[in-house]
Amino acid sequence: MANLNKDLIRKNIFKLIDYSGVTDVSFANLLEISDKQLKRIKKGEADFSIDNINRACNFFRKSLASINKTELEIDRLFRDKLIVTHKGNIEYSKILEDRPSITYAINFELLSNEEFINKGLTVKKIRELFRARNWEFSSAYISLAMSRNQDKIARRKNEADKFVYKEII
Repeated sequence: MANLNKDLIRKNIFKLIDYSGVTDVSFANLLEISDKQLKRIKKGEADFSIDNINRACNFFRKSLASINKTELEIDRLFRDKLIVTHKGNIEYSKILEDRPSITYAINFELLSNEEFINKGLTVKKIRELFRARNWEFSSAYISLAMSRNQDKIARRKNEADKFVYKEII
């Protein structure tokens, strides 16, 4: 491979992390680097090593050539497909069987839920939706995540004086 674009590779690896639902801490552990180092890489203050890139390619089942391209196509069901692909691989399956990041749960589960989109859901219902996927998040954590996503999620009170969250369309 003639030209490696480390900045593009970095951006694409973090895009793959988002689509896989793997937390930054879990991914740092997978690469055997500190979460502080991963944060520095995320900010562009450091680079992934060649070994890190190869390990990421192996985990995400992507070629180096594919993550070195501007148009990296990732299926919305990427996490579910990775779980199937890595079933039986103890090193990788454990990371994928853990609860995903709350950002992943919101972007890939909640924002595609018809009831959430059309009517809105209370924190209790959102928690039940996540529990159906075996993802345990506290109500307080869900509420905090909803408030951090005000660009995508609206909040209003219902007749029972409970907050209902709904996608902003």
